[in-house]
Amino acid sequence: MAHSIEIRPFAGEDAQALSGLMAQLGYKVSEREAAVRISDIRKAGGEVFVAVDALGGVLGCVQAMLDVRLAEGRFGELVSLVVDENGRGQGLGRLLAAAVRDWAARRGASRLRVRCNVARRATRAFYERLGFKKLKEQSVWELPLE
Repeated sequence: MAHSIEIRPFAGEDAQALSGLMAQLGYKVSEREAAVRISDIRKAGGEVFVAVDALGGVLGCVQAMLDVRLAEGRFGELVSLVVDENGRGQGLGRLLAAAVRDWAARRGASRLRVRCNVARRATRAFYERLGFKKLKEQSVWELPLE
């Protein structure tokens, strides 16, 4: 199946499909929120890629971003990769991850990171198959600003 797939940047008509994909990850994101967030991602220098079939149907998506840390320097980050549950196991996730890797490399990143919830065992195994190595474990803390 992956041979007839195109990986391209998000377009406005993809918002409904993106909303559905985010729901499969467990996040409620409306079409409007998706469009606004992608605009913000792009303003911050990032990109969102979608995997589409020959008919233009969106089968998966991923966010690419760059990060620079005082202690660690510049690196790319792969965020929110999801393939539609009916299309998993066919190489789409690998294609989306490769798009982020290439995108980050073209922007001067020397490495690519991904964060994964410890509860997502199959996802962790997927990233290991792609060659990612576990760097560390940490907790996420949040302070509401509203």
